[in-house]
Amino acid sequence: MSIDSSPHARTDTRKIAICGAGIGGLVLAIRLTELGFRPVVFEQREEADICREGVFFTLAPNGMNGLKVIGCYDAVRGSGVETTGIELCNARGARLGLADQTDHESVFGAPSITISRGGLAAILLGQAQAAGVELHFGTALAMLTSDANGTLLQFVNGEAYGADIVIGADGLRSTVRAQAFPSYPAPHFTGQIGTGGITQTSQSGTNGTMRMTFGRKAFFGYLVDDQRRAFWFSSYPADEPENGRVFDGKVFAERIRQMHAGDPEPNRAILATVASIDRIYPVFDMPELPAWSSGRVVLLGDAAHAVGPDAGQGASMAIEDALVLAAALEREVDHVAAFRRYEELRRPRVAEVVRLTARNGSQKRALGWWQMLVRDLLLRVFIPLGIRGQRKLFAYRPD
Repeated sequence: MSIDSSPHARTDTRKIAICGAGIGGLVLAIRLTELGFRPVVFEQREEADICREGVFFTLAPNGMNGLKVIGCYDAVRGSGVETTGIELCNARGARLGLADQTDHESVFGAPSITISRGGLAAILLGQAQAAGVELHFGTALAMLTSDANGTLLQFVNGEAYGADIVIGADGLRSTVRAQAFPSYPAPHFTGQIGTGGITQTSQSGTNGTMRMTFGRKAFFGYLVDDQRRAFWFSSYPADEPENGRVFDGKVFAERIRQMHAGDPEPNRAILATVASIDRIYPVFDMPELPAWSSGRVVLLGDAAHAVGPDAGQGASMAIEDALVLAAALEREVDHVAAFRRYEELRRPRVAEVVRLTARNGSQKRALGWWQMLVRDLLLRVFIPLGIRGQRKLFAYRPD
């Protein structure tokens, strides 16, 4: 592929295909373009669907610092809610612990920001388009074949693209991973399902604190901003992963309300304003993969290592992956050496996050009254340890 002259310090004529316009794929495309590459992004969803996708999440300081590298920090900070603390309570509403995050900006260089997933996607898409990234929507990958000369991507809509390098940034159920690594294990259901939303409420703002309750039947969290918008989520145990689409949103909303009927207020009051819930999100673990790359293909983000929601690091890990992979491709002329460097740098970091996520997630199981009593006593000891572990994660600077 020929490329136009640009103000970048270097240019690279290798044809790079990024499959997936999620957080990691878009950050990678923006950064590679800044470094003089010309990546092409293929996404099976339509552009409008990406900006409506998902509910919300909190970007930790390490993720926010990553966004500084690609010029999206100010827009994300301005569009989200600064999250200054996480309060953990038991089923009676008594505080078990508080993670004070008011010092995040002074200590780590950036605050934690809660933002809708669609809002972040819209900012990243706008930045990618402004940078001149070539984006193809509605292009679901059908087949991927490689030989010594390159890799051919064939799409369901009939499009085809020959690439020198292919990055699978297409999520937990990655088609790139299935095509390039057919022997790899499938994701494993953790036994937890999450859902949530953003709803208008009469409740007062929480001054940036996300309050979480270990309820009798399910785990609940909420943050209310100064516009009285409640960012809420629920996580509950299930024997089967269930379908991501909710057949009857009103019925399901009532089901969630019943799960939290024994919760302290204002949990019940917030859920009373939720008329319908359209999606649920089964939580999966990705077994540790033998390698993240093979030949001309490399995996990124959830396609390589699904990080559950319990450490609040999924989006930040995707941002970090993208920036490290871009740096490795800039540094190494040979893509195999670049992939090796990327994986060597990222594996220990991701393993640390996965361990913390697994520990946090294990505390959310539904328990009997005696088990809940014991858990509450133990959590008063272990919550401070978990807070210290998370703060170590925040100090990482992907730039």
